[in-house]
Amino acid sequence: MAADHTDYVVVFRTGQLFQVDWVSNSLKEAGIPYFTREETVSGLRLAMPAAPATGPGVWWSVLVPVQLADKAKEVLSALPFKIGTEPDIWDFKPTNRVKIGWKVYATGILCLTVIPLIVRIIREMMQSR
Repeated sequence: MAADHTDYVVVFRTGQLFQVDWVSNSLKEAGIPYFTREETVSGLRLAMPAAPATGPGVWWSVLVPVQLADKAKEVLSALPFKIGTEPDIWDFKPTNRVKIGWKVYATGILCLTVIPLIVRIIREMMQSR
């Protein structure tokens, strides 16, 4: 006997957890099967973690069976926020201070990665002379 296979499609993606909960609840009340997952800017997709953490480039997606996508979008259109699938990297709505902190952190990591590489290249160039 062949296994039953259903294709799923993303009907909503956001960086805000309360919106995922609201969307999930609306679909549940409408009797539409769904599942949620965490996605990152790197392309990594994981089952919804028990303790999700927000940050730049972290989103949560809600997926429904392909054949119920239109019905799901109709149900979700009644919610008081934009229903979309292409959030930006800052969709978790950080304050300007938090954005600056993340940018400083990313710059620091980049420097800690690139500087040793540059030093190594310079050393190899000096040794080859």
